[in-house]
Amino acid sequence: MTAAAAYPTTPATYDRGAEGQAAFERAVATLWATDTWLNPQTGQPELNADLVLEGGGVKGIGLVGAILVLAEAGYHFRRAAGTSAGAIAAALVAAIEKSGQPMTVLHDYMDDLDYRQFMRGGDPLQQVFEKFGGRFADAWELMFRNGIYSGDYLRTWLVPKLNQCGVATWSDLAITLADDPGMSLPEGQRYRAVVHTSDISRGMLARLPWDYQDYYGLPPGDQDVAGSVRASMSIPFFFEPVRTATKPARAQMPDGSTVSWPGGTVTWVDGGMLMNFPIDAFNRVDGGTPRWPTIGIKLSAEPGAQPADVPAVTSIQEGVRCLQTMMSEWDRYYVEQATAERTIFVANAGLTATQFDLTAEQQQTLFRNGAEAATRFLIRWAEAGGVPRSSAQAAAAARQPAEASPA
Repeated sequence: MTAAAAYPTTPATYDRGAEGQAAFERAVATLWATDTWLNPQTGQPELNADLVLEGGGVKGIGLVGAILVLAEAGYHFRRAAGTSAGAIAAALVAAIEKSGQPMTVLHDYMDDLDYRQFMRGGDPLQQVFEKFGGRFADAWELMFRNGIYSGDYLRTWLVPKLNQCGVATWSDLAITLADDPGMSLPEGQRYRAVVHTSDISRGMLARLPWDYQDYYGLPPGDQDVAGSVRASMSIPFFFEPVRTATKPARAQMPDGSTVSWPGGTVTWVDGGMLMNFPIDAFNRVDGGTPRWPTIGIKLSAEPGAQPADVPAVTSIQEGVRCLQTMMSEWDRYYVEQATAERTIFVANAGLTATQFDLTAEQQQTLFRNGAEAATRFLIRWAEAGGVPRSSAQAAAAARQPAEASPA
């Protein structure tokens, strides 16, 4: 099979217009001719990428638009990392890839997601307050629980989708050296996906399933994928956190020391507090040359002009801004300097992460924004000879004079 014959001829993910579609198809042909990896097991060229997906609540629909354009170009996703909404997408992408289904199934799954169900209260008295007391219902929930909403709908929706792909526990998403003899991931990190959550009991980031064994004494392969995703998307105060019973564990630190935990119960909330955009999740640990790129998808405007400064003048505003800083803003400098060149920036249409009453038009806008951003990304890097495969290549590309990319 030649490179030209290898890439798919699937229908367009969205209407680019005749000129835009022609530019996209030229870019795809160029990438297949210049940026593939020759799989030593099959002898066939492959267009691969590892995905890193930012959190962002309902804005995650934009991730889907971008992912489907990459898949339309012929990309397969060997591994996916994500936080919050990015964790949902990462788990589904990994499961779909594992099942061998076309990535267009992702669109079907997301079409079945009713965002309004996330705002359903589980407490009968709270539901009465919702009907008659407006936002007093929220205060009631926070008085007696750790979140306004239960978040149970996530499992109701996600578990059947994963099951359709043959995925229930993390063992179903494990990969071995026989599957991928060239990978450099340590033994405890050989999975198709990883999701991030914030452990507020220990004050640390938890990477699931990677950290189950060493930090929590739990067999990673036995743990529920949907449960890990549910922990990652537990937006503080909005959704109830996830509490997990742990066993004695002992982990070796990078400096050679060890830390032991006696076991007990930990509380996990949204991973965006500590790691909203884990761009380095799949960096090679052996110093070798990356075989394919890591492509990030970020639910924000591309770095550039920023909004005017606004002071926090009340205690509530201060608390909200502290939470926002922890969950998204802290990594802006890092993204600008080291990863912007290999990141697809999806305009979020001014929507907030918890705006679960999205209209059909707003959902379509987010999806199209993701698709358009990914299309521009591929056209740009096809003209440049390929997507950067390392931070060093991305940094070198950033030093080149900026040129306008075709729409």
